[in-house]
Amino acid sequence: MLLVAGLSVILAAPGHSRAVQDGALAALLVAAAGTVLVLVRQPRTGGPDLAALVVVGLAGAALAALLPQTQAYLISYLALAGLGLRATLRSWATVGGAVVVFGAMNMAYVLVADGSVTGLITQDIGLVFIFAFVRAFRLAEERARAAQRQAEILVAELRSTQGARAEAVALAERSRLAREIHDVLAHALSGLILTLDTMELLGRQPDTGEATVQRMLEQVVRAQRIARDGLDDTRRAIAALRGDALPGPALLDRLISDTAAAAGISGRLTVCGTERALPPEVRLALYRTAQEALTNTARHAGRGAAAEVWLNYSDDAIELVIEDQPPAEAGAKTVGLCGGGYGLTGMRERAELLGGSLTAGPTDTGFAVRLELPAEPALQRSALAETPTASADGS
Repeated sequence: MLLVAGLSVILAAPGHSRAVQDGALAALLVAAAGTVLVLVRQPRTGGPDLAALVVVGLAGAALAALLPQTQAYLISYLALAGLGLRATLRSWATVGGAVVVFGAMNMAYVLVADGSVTGLITQDIGLVFIFAFVRAFRLAEERARAAQRQAEILVAELRSTQGARAEAVALAERSRLAREIHDVLAHALSGLILTLDTMELLGRQPDTGEATVQRMLEQVVRAQRIARDGLDDTRRAIAALRGDALPGPALLDRLISDTAAAAGISGRLTVCGTERALPPEVRLALYRTAQEALTNTARHAGRGAAAEVWLNYSDDAIELVIEDQPPAEAGAKTVGLCGGGYGLTGMRERAELLGGSLTAGPTDTGFAVRLELPAEPALQRSALAETPTASADGS
């Protein structure tokens, strides 16, 4: 635009007076200097740029007044385009500069034109259009950049949230695996230790007759059965982690009888209420809690202890209670097993993950464990329910 307007002014200037020629040359030089200044400084919205563009626009208006038959008005169009390009969402100074240039062009037209209203309107429409169009483009670009920045922030936050969520899921899965390993191995190893302790006591007796040897063989058979059952339980636990069938209340009778035979305790199961189908995770929690509680009975109460197991069905919940009593004879109790401590923690975590609760503590006659679970577990509140293996357990 500046080049076209400059050539037009240079070609038209010789036919006018010396004063007009000097004024036109000065205005053209000012317009050129202001344009170069803006181009060299790179696109900015600072005061020097705005002032330079306003000066360019006024120089264009002056040229339009001095040489109205030329394309000098293009210089004012160029200034308005530059002002619109540097306008921001709140750039009122830029809008004010555009108004100044717009007023100068109207004044120049009124001073030199023949009073044609149509020409004035046409000029004003061109001025407003060029500024509004470029300003709209600038604002759209600014909004797009702001949206891109916001999107980048949201993506960063999403990645951070996904990382924290993945870490929480991994921690939940590790806790779950720890519970499964503890529930299976602790039960089998506790039974083996009790059996080996019994064999050691029998072997230390002074009378090692046929009856003692027979009892030792019985303990060997029990140890073999416990080892085989432990291996089966381990395989079932692995299958459970893969989403296969899970143990549940239907196996409580067998669990009690096997534990009683291996550990030398007595046990009895009492079921109250109407039995019904339960979700897999609830069945597993009932079985594992009973398994851990019976192991603790054998570990702490010793041989000759008695365990009562109650399974109570209600409309919206299910309750499991395991209460033990030490042996009646003072000398019947065997040496307690070492270790333990994670079992109650694992049982309590399992209950809380299902929206239930577990309490454990001494009673007047022994020790009791009480598990309460809702009929429909609230796994949705746990990160564990979002892991692939956890979903598989509930299939």
